[in-house]
Amino acid sequence: MPLVPAPPAAPRGYSAVELARAAGVSTGTIKHWIAEGLMDKPAFRGRQTTYGREHLVRALAIKKLREHNLLLPEIKRKLAQIPLEELAKEVLPPEPPASAAQSAGEHPDTGELGRAWRRVELMPGLELHVRADAGAVVHRMAAEIREKYGCEREEGRH
Repeated sequence: MPLVPAPPAAPRGYSAVELARAAGVSTGTIKHWIAEGLMDKPAFRGRQTTYGREHLVRALAIKKLREHNLLLPEIKRKLAQIPLEELAKEVLPPEPPASAAQSAGEHPDTGELGRAWRRVELMPGLELHVRADAGAVVHRMAAEIREKYGCEREEGRH
């Protein structure tokens, strides 16, 4: 079971910089992928141009495929064959069940003390704390750290 919940939806969308950070690439890379037809252009609104969930999912999928040394034309063909929600399942961490969120001590309180945190033991004596409402890049980083150190335990699971 993945460690971190899915990143919160960006109701207003992502700026180019936010999208690039969340995907772990540069804004130039995002622009290149759009120019190559791997991603749709967002509606242009000057500084208010925003990218949506589809852009994030596609950017994460493209990056993942690039890590397997696929060339952009191959990636474009693959992406054309896979529905967005299938891509999302592959690149975004799944939502935790509501019952798990409640048992983890999550409360509707929005004060700093009431925010939900996930405690992850990376190895004996080393923990990582991830706020549940952190952005996509934070959740991706936490998953990468957990993967690197290979700990399979989480608070409450021994």
